[in-house]
Amino acid sequence: MMNEFGSLLQRVTGGNADPQALEQAATDHVSSMDTDELSGHLQTAAQNAQQNGQGGLAQQITSIVSEKGADPQGLKDAAISFIKSNPQVLTHFAPPFAQGLLNRVNL
Repeated sequence: MMNEFGSLLQRVTGGNADPQALEQAATDHVSSMDTDELSGHLQTAAQNAQQNGQGGLAQQITSIVSEKGADPQGLKDAAISFIKSNPQVLTHFAPPFAQGLLNRVNL
């Protein structure tokens, strides 16, 4: 199971996923979360990106949370758009978040 997860993560982050399928999976996954839960996942991704030497990506994620955190739908929309445009960010989310999203991608 973990090997399948790693393989799917590699395909998606390597640009081998249909952007529309990724967007739909992100929409389905994120729409079920409340603002605090989503903010927590985004903050974890930002911290992990920073620790892995991707400060620019971390700053973009942090900006999403700070600019949209008070607007639940705005936060969800921004997170979905960011994931679609930057699928490599999935490597920085905690495994349960990434796996939940990847389970929804139809490849």
